[in-house]
Amino acid sequence: MREPPAPAAVVEIDRLVVGPAAGGPPVLDGPGLRLHTGETLALYGRSGSGKTTLALSLLGHLRPGLALRSGTVRVGGIDPFTTAGRSRVRTGVVSFLGQDPAAALNPGRRLGGLLREAARRSRPAAPGGPGTRERIERALAEVDLPTDRAFLRRYPHEISGGQAQRAALVIATLRDPVLLVLDEPTSGLDRRLADELCALLGARRRAGSGAMLLVSHDRELIGALADRTLRVADGRLLPPGEDTAAPRPAPRPPARPAALVLPSAPPGPSGSRPPAPPAPPGPSGSRPPVLELTGLRAGHGRRITVAGVSLTVAPGGCTALAGASGAGKSTVAHCLVGLHPALAGRLTLEGREVPLDLRRRSPRDRRALQLVAQDSVDALNPREPVRRTLLRPLTGLRGMAPEEAASRVHTLLEQVCLPARLLDRLPHQLSGGERQRVNLARALAAGPRVLVCDEVTSALDTATRDAILDLLAELRRTEGLSVVLISHDARVRAAADRVVVLDAGRPVPSGDAPAPGGGRV
Repeated sequence: MREPPAPAAVVEIDRLVVGPAAGGPPVLDGPGLRLHTGETLALYGRSGSGKTTLALSLLGHLRPGLALRSGTVRVGGIDPFTTAGRSRVRTGVVSFLGQDPAAALNPGRRLGGLLREAARRSRPAAPGGPGTRERIERALAEVDLPTDRAFLRRYPHEISGGQAQRAALVIATLRDPVLLVLDEPTSGLDRRLADELCALLGARRRAGSGAMLLVSHDRELIGALADRTLRVADGRLLPPGEDTAAPRPAPRPPARPAALVLPSAPPGPSGSRPPAPPAPPGPSGSRPPVLELTGLRAGHGRRITVAGVSLTVAPGGCTALAGASGAGKSTVAHCLVGLHPALAGRLTLEGREVPLDLRRRSPRDRRALQLVAQDSVDALNPREPVRRTLLRPLTGLRGMAPEEAASRVHTLLEQVCLPARLLDRLPHQLSGGERQRVNLARALAAGPRVLVCDEVTSALDTATRDAILDLLAELRRTEGLSVVLISHDARVRAAADRVVVLDAGRPVPSGDAPAPGGGRV
């Protein structure tokens, strides 16, 4: 009896070597793999190991400064490193969702136009199948996005990071590609939405709609979707026999009460320890908050997105902002640092009232409140190397002499677990996790009293995430740094001593808020 033919290979990579065009150690050092129709392959590894470079090679794209030294890449039999092949792959064969999905959305076009264009570029639909409008509405509903005309008329900057991530995923899947490449697709999503995304991708996989390459640190997503997992280390793919550290679904920590002082959390599943609590009260027994926000009200245009939000942060303390994607967390963060106009509210810092408008703040107050933004691409100047990015706050905000500032730059890189060789690189020459840590180092360079962290660990592997949390804990303990922490990761929020939950832009009393993991908070 004849055996059925082997499934067609969608991806064939053979001995691929990619490295700096000017010479130096390769970024990819000879990996080879095959990916077949209906198969899902997951790549994981430390930030900066070469995962994204490998994924981008399937589009025939290399970051500026990198060059293809040897090896071959074929996607659907097409060489993406030829001019004609690159055009064919990008327009009909591969859909790519990168680590910074908002960057994939044209800022000058409304969401409805972007979605209709993606639907028109898809493979021909079966006769009698759903029309374009029905396909778009169904795809939006599957990822819990509104389908009304008001939402479709918004521009990308008028939606939250999590909403942008889901909109970019809808655009990628509407094209019904032969190969879907997803780079950290759940990094900006709460657990409930991540689970819904996993179910959506699982249905696509079971329907045999092409192949998927998944790059992720999300162990639950990998465990649920991947047929095979490979670890990337120093630009190499470990053979299956050496793949002993494959991610497994992590147990979810229990949800914590909202807006209450929390007890110290036990070590998380990865063994990380939460930041130490702030120092005990002084002789008077009182510890006035270092930061207090009351009655914040803000919006986008005529839409009110945040109303009645108040929070306090103790000296050396950590207050977490929780809530589903689109709840208004990033808007609150931007109002705190003066980057988003507030319609009402009062902000005090160390007992002094501080204007909510950044233009009216003194240099001292600008330095005291620093933001680590969720979108590391937009947060960094694309033409400014890492060295200059870190020197500016050291010399401009803190007045350091050039020699002292140059020395401090190296210390900052060590603190955020980055090598000194990255100092002369531009943001597009860094991985998503590396950009995120440069963004953190720049905020720390200003010597803030309060650090506002918006998904500061979302693109990091477990070991690096734990190192960053330990760094924040050490700064809280030794320098009295206070932190406002926004994260969908319950293991990260466990580091906070106070949690405030937002639902549709409003604070929710304990027990009334839907938990990001699906239960009650």
